[in-house]
Amino acid sequence: MPDNKPAYLVACGTFLGEVNPEYSERATGPAQRAGLTPIAGGPIGDKVELLEGELPEGVGFLAIEQFDSFDALRKFWFSEEYQSAIPFRKDSVKMHFVAALDGTTREEMLERIAAARTNEKK
Repeated sequence: MPDNKPAYLVACGTFLGEVNPEYSERATGPAQRAGLTPIAGGPIGDKVELLEGELPEGVGFLAIEQFDSFDALRKFWFSEEYQSAIPFRKDSVKMHFVAALDGTTREEMLERIAAARTNEKK
């Protein structure tokens, strides 16, 4: 049975300078094949507001990207093609963290809500 749930990549970092165009040239193809869709993101304090907790010192941006599935996200990230792109952003972006999150279907979310409501009544 195919995995029809999306997965999400959350990236948090600081720009140190201009990003080498070679990074985009190498990263675009594998990202497109994995179904990458930008969801949200931007500079901290402009497009991103921290509501609780702390970000690492110097954080400049946060981004959320959607992939077709968790498997597609992992294949993209660990592909030789994408890994060859990473050195081209190392001098211009300090990544504080990059996290992969497995998504959920609407049906699963509704089941979880129903289960939580049932547990509240007990």
